[in-house]
Amino acid sequence: MLRKILFFLSCVMLSQLSCAYSSYKECLYVTNDEDILSYCKNESDCYFKNVDGSDYSTIICVCKKYMDDYFFAGPDCSIQISYHYQTMKNNEVMNTSWIEDLFNINSWKNEENRVGKICINPRCR
Repeated sequence: MLRKILFFLSCVMLSQLSCAYSSYKECLYVTNDEDILSYCKNESDCYFKNVDGSDYSTIICVCKKYMDDYFFAGPDCSIQISYHYQTMKNNEVMNTSWIEDLFNINSWKNEENRVGKICINPRCR
């Protein structure tokens, strides 16, 4: 009986997730208007979000992350932001999660000589 209830609740949760996800549609499948399709810059993905009961839609750009020296941000992914690395010493903040600490895995994340800090601003503090 408990399995049936858990299965039913799982199905309900999955159906809710699929409904929420379905409100986003790729711009390419909605329109062929070049102005709309070129709104998102730097190889970002373009999505339409339809708001239930509203006369308006929203264009959402999902910016790509590059593992180089920079990434893109902003509503249309046009702002280039450089990564700045700084080695941290005497770091009080642990970089592992509680489950990693419990099973003693990924302890290298807390080693001061191997972990750097990514600063979004031009100067690291």
